[in-house]
Amino acid sequence: MSESTRTVLLLLLLILIALVGGRFLFRAGGKGRPRGFFRLGFPVYLGLGLVLGGQGMGILQGRLLANLEPVMELALGWTGLLFGLQFSLRQLKRYPAGYPLTTLFQGAATMLVLCAAMLPLFRRLFPPAEGVELWGALIVLAAVGAISSPSSTALAARMQAPVRRRLAQLAHYVSSFDAMLPLLVFSIMTGYLREGSGSWRLAVEWAAVSVLVGLILGLLFYSFARHRHGENELTFLILAFTVFSGGIASYLGLSSLFVNVVVGFVLANRLEVSERIFRVLAEREKPILIVFLVLVGASWEVASAHRLGAVLPVLAVYLAARSIGKLGSMAAVRPLFGDRLEAGSGLSGLALLGQGGMSVALVANYQLLFEGQVCSLVVSVALPAVVLGEMFGAWAARFALAEKKKEAG
Repeated sequence: MSESTRTVLLLLLLILIALVGGRFLFRAGGKGRPRGFFRLGFPVYLGLGLVLGGQGMGILQGRLLANLEPVMELALGWTGLLFGLQFSLRQLKRYPAGYPLTTLFQGAATMLVLCAAMLPLFRRLFPPAEGVELWGALIVLAAVGAISSPSSTALAARMQAPVRRRLAQLAHYVSSFDAMLPLLVFSIMTGYLREGSGSWRLAVEWAAVSVLVGLILGLLFYSFARHRHGENELTFLILAFTVFSGGIASYLGLSSLFVNVVVGFVLANRLEVSERIFRVLAEREKPILIVFLVLVGASWEVASAHRLGAVLPVLAVYLAARSIGKLGSMAAVRPLFGDRLEAGSGLSGLALLGQGGMSVALVANYQLLFEGQVCSLVVSVALPAVVLGEMFGAWAARFALAEKKKEAG
């Protein structure tokens, strides 16, 4: 059987997995009661990717996996475009100024805490000769840790028990937008790590190129999308542009995730029907996410990662530092809101411990652009942490947002 035939058959297998698995990734309970506080979607599909990949049956590996890279670029573009479409300046003006300030502060604070906590371990694990890769990997891992999951806060806010509504609104806003700073940092780091240059000037220049490419592609997308389209036509237009933009970003060595965020931002502020595009993307997100998780799992080189004795300490420090960063930053902004958060407890940062698809996308984008021992360590730390955040994030958010009995009256 030729390689092209096997690639087509594998693609059909992934489509089948997506169509069947889409029914089980997120499930709602009866009588309007949400289920899924303990969610297994991410570990199941990442694990399936591991089984199909080189660490398991060897079906998805080597050239075949490389042939499916456009599918990865499609998923990254889809995720970035969906995120960028949220940044409609008209809509964002409705929120208090403290909301975006809190979002930026907690993201930056969490990244700083993560970098400070993990730096000694990284210096001990890797020789000084790998300084450029070390700093790049450290900041990328910190960027992944700064991202929260809006699905966790949304699930917790919809529970039957009384919740602190204003705190829930703030937590959902923060978790919906706090990926912006990490994505910008990641775009800068791709330039810093480019060919091992370690030049911050080149890093900023390439980040500016990413913004420029995103703006041009956004205007090009706008020129087509502004005409009247049926929903199926619009879906195929989105597919074409996400693959196209992802391919351009990949060819230039840029973050396709960040480029498509800029495309989404342009559409959100130029296109009157941008909400319709957002709806099309959101309604078809589950199958894309499932295929994405399987491919990320297949690409995860667990066996070739740094020894387990190195991964586990970094993972433990990462989880502890991330918790401290989220809890500490949210506790620090409480005076900014006064009584508007209904006397929320100092544990409100628990609502931001969930991690989701954007975190996986950032890890996958890093893995597509770079390789080596340091990259393997980052992936082997980040993916288990994301899985734990996805599994238990909604429970933590539920605890943070629940209204205590003494406050209910």
